[in-house]
Amino acid sequence: MKLRLPLFILFEGIDGSGKTTLSETVYHHFASMGIPAVKLVEPTDGIWGLQIREMLQEAAAPSAEKQLELFLKDREDDVTRNIVPSLNGNMMVIMDRYYYSTAAYQGAMGLDPDHIISENVKRGFPKPDRVYLIDVAPGHCMQRIARRKNGSAEEQFFEKKQFLEKVRAIYLALADESFCILDGDESVEMLRQQVILDIERNFGIE
Repeated sequence: MKLRLPLFILFEGIDGSGKTTLSETVYHHFASMGIPAVKLVEPTDGIWGLQIREMLQEAAAPSAEKQLELFLKDREDDVTRNIVPSLNGNMMVIMDRYYYSTAAYQGAMGLDPDHIISENVKRGFPKPDRVYLIDVAPGHCMQRIARRKNGSAEEQFFEKKQFLEKVRAIYLALADESFCILDGDESVEMLRQQVILDIERNFGIE
């Protein structure tokens, strides 16, 4: 089975949904088949991405507007340095978070999600061919994060759960024909098989 290249595949979901693990396993599957593939993640390790990572560690986060500004700068750098060159090189780009994350998270902070999407589109950022949204109840995700940190659930559980409910609702509202919504309560292996089958069915060449 060959794939129609270039191909831009995106994984999205709230924190703790399992998107990073799933995107890694899907990337390794296609790379092992000899498909020219690259795995990217946002925020990046570039100058703006490092600022975002530092920002996320601060007790008092900057305003949603300032966060959006940083994400747009980081994405512009990522598109220029990584995404467009890979697509122009006829590769499969597998992405862990992209502008739908910005729309969902900064949208949950009060910005207009549709405006955020339009700002990204206006800048000419490539639209993914397929978006895999891993949908999991926020409570389940927070339990996973707590287990990963080897501790009990963080303080302000209900406040954060309410915020993630908003994020999840925005994700689902943004879903268009390019989205495939996955049940995040399924095993990683089950989801991996579903994604691989979906990619081969929609973008495969016999």
